Amino acid sequence: MAAAPEANFHTSMHCDSKLNIGFIGLGALGEGLCNSLVKAGYSVTVNDLHKDLATRLLAAGARWSDDIAGACREADVLITALPSPAVSRQVVEGPGGVFDSLPRGGIWVEMSTTDLEDLQRLQGVAAQRGISVLECPVTGGVHLANSGEITVLVGGDEAVYKRVEPLLQTIGGQIIFLGKLGSASVVKVVTNMLAFIHLVAAAEAMMVPAKYGVDLDAAYRAIRASSGNSFVHETESQLILSGSYNVKFTMDLACKDLGLVNSIAQKLGVPLELGSMTQQIFTRARGLFGGNAQSPEVARMIEQACALELRAPGYPSELLAEMGAPRPSGTQPKA
Repeated sequence: MAAAPEANFHTSMHCDSKLNIGFIGLGALGEGLCNSLVKAGYSVTVNDLHKDLATRLLAAGARWSDDIAGACREADVLITALPSPAVSRQVVEGPGGVFDSLPRGGIWVEMSTTDLEDLQRLQGVAAQRGISVLECPVTGGVHLANSGEITVLVGGDEAVYKRVEPLLQTIGGQIIFLGKLGSASVVKVVTNMLAFIHLVAAAEAMMVPAKYGVDLDAAYRAIRASSGNSFVHETESQLILSGSYNVKFTMDLACKDLGLVNSIAQKLGVPLELGSMTQQIFTRARGLFGGNAQSPEVARMIEQACALELRAPGYPSELLAEMGAPRPSGTQPKA
């Protein structure tokens, strides 16, 4: 693998908010991540296919670029948060893309959940252009992106990581350096696989007492206080109980991530029995409810099979940052 390119003026980056940042991809996740940078005083130029997604950022002081090149041209660090490997490839190495436009010595920070082998290939292309690459996917839930509390997983050259560490600390809570490029991508899709497995399990677990006639608010709290509890139950089960399902993460994204982790596992010779079964469950849910359906809507399959909706009064329609923290046993989770 090619050595990291030498830096020029960018080596003075230690961390001051005078850094010029380019940010491409303002979906539910990217807009929240970018907002933390804008609020912290960084100079940020943003780009997305849909300018209306930048409304809050522009009001807070970000600048808009009509194209990718404009977001890159004066950037010390260019961040992407995009929905798929195919979109990331087009943005980064397409005509007028990041590799054509980011100055030599700049750093491309990929915050998308993307294909491991493709990312490694792109690192080689970037090195030829004098651009360093860092992968920084995030985990913990979209609701934590807006509060700056989301966990950032980092893979790549440690020296490059140290140059942007303060910037990442602005975006996230825990920043975990995992090693060489690819390490963060592997861990990221594993964490998502666990979340999807837990989501299916939580829906099944709540349906059994529901069919028996147990009050679902009491059942939710009992599971939360038990050895069978999970972060997903604490958070996303609330969205099932409210009937909103709105975690701001679609079936398309869930199926993409499950495809990525199963592909990696197959190449490594790791049998994923639960992982592959969960991929099939989500593929079926996407077929039933559509790719834009929210990932917790996977629970609708067991609701339909049992002719019973999992509902309890008073639960929130959206997650808030404080919902990520465990609550003392016996306290009410409702918003």
